[in-house]
Amino acid sequence: MRTFVAFTMTLCLLGGAWLLRGPEFFWPDRLDPSEGVFLGGLSSQLLGAGLLTIAGLGAMVVGRAARGVHGAPTRAWQVRYFLLILIALGLVSAAFSLGERGPNPDWRAPGSSADPT
Repeated sequence: MRTFVAFTMTLCLLGGAWLLRGPEFFWPDRLDPSEGVFLGGLSSQLLGAGLLTIAGLGAMVVGRAARGVHGAPTRAWQVRYFLLILIALGLVSAAFSLGERGPNPDWRAPGSSADPT
């Protein structure tokens, strides 16, 4: 489990730091890759901030476990954790709400010989 948490935190840190630069990219739909959300500028920065918040949540849990604290966390810790979860969900939701929904500009029908350039 520790390996999974460390891997997830690393991906969130690296992905969040990269997305904070505001690169443009297309996030395809799971069922139809020709449709999806185009994230760029502010929307990709919001997604990056959400990923960094998720990494912070992981750091809170790892830090508590590293201190060897047993039993239920304090009420203040639980409130901070809950608020950070709400912030992360809000940032990711805002990123996808601000993104432009539509067709993938690079998508071609299977078997199509059209040159994308």
